Amino acid sequence: MTENSRQALVGAIGGTYISLAVVDIDEYAIANFALLNSADFKSPMEAIERYIKSLPRVPDKVGLSIAGTVADSKARMSHLPWAFDWNDVRAVTGSTHICFVNEFEALALATPTLGNYELISINKGAIKRTDPRAVISAGTGLGAAALLWTRERWVALSGESRLATFPQPLAHEFDIAKVAGRDGFVPAGDVLTGRGLVALYDALAREAGQPPATLTPAQITKMGLSGDDAAAVRALELMATWLGRFAGDVALHYGATGGVYLAGGMPANIAPALKSRHFLDAFEGTGERHDYLADAPVHVIKASADAGLRGAAVALANSLPVRSSNVRRLRA
Repeated sequence: MTENSRQALVGAIGGTYISLAVVDIDEYAIANFALLNSADFKSPMEAIERYIKSLPRVPDKVGLSIAGTVADSKARMSHLPWAFDWNDVRAVTGSTHICFVNEFEALALATPTLGNYELISINKGAIKRTDPRAVISAGTGLGAAALLWTRERWVALSGESRLATFPQPLAHEFDIAKVAGRDGFVPAGDVLTGRGLVALYDALAREAGQPPATLTPAQITKMGLSGDDAAAVRALELMATWLGRFAGDVALHYGATGGVYLAGGMPANIAPALKSRHFLDAFEGTGERHDYLADAPVHVIKASADAGLRGAAVALANSLPVRSSNVRRLRA
């Protein structure tokens, strides 16, 4: 491809899956999509090397969303013992321009490119196109990021929300410290994840006198949504409540009146439970909190939206010389 080509190789490098595609970074149209199991490779470079063998031509630009820490040209995974840098990517792809972005910042950057068909609306709210937005991703891990409009383009920022203290449950709710407490401190990342749902269900089932059972988050979710298991139903109600309270807190911290987006496997899988008042009542709260958050749009990003890949493409486009087409696209 020529130096001026706007085609790029993009990827979302996660602890469980690696997704790769070729994308047009003006239109964010994805082609040649591939989903690989991270466990099948010794490094993400092996996965990329296998993938590019299927391409007729390899783009000279690469953007990667990383489930871990990103520091300029270096990346380190959170859930796998993988560390790599631009030189490793360049050795495999021959690319002249490379960009790394944290996975939560990538999700935030992707939100302006998502259409209604890629979202599940939890609260329609009022459209405020350039107000700050927030993304909360809950699945294997927990994280959050904000998206801010600079009058030229969107800029994302993230921290370590998973380490925030989980809000003390109300008296009528389950005391999560019984299963997740560590010296009186319960990180939000220990609760609002798949393993948190399993621990909560197990505790509720024991309290109800049910025999021990080894269930996955997907199995618990299925039983809860169907109403077949009282402990699973209650687990989803509590998870919706707690995720709503946490999402509202994040929205307050970031001033995210432009919209809150829930990403990751848990929100996508339990979306029907999130449409209940358990989530929105906890999200909005009462008094001044309610007044501030009641009109904030809340959406779940569908798993099929490939938001991580789009976010990697947006980050890559932002790292290149500014083109007016990109600015117009990101304002939408």
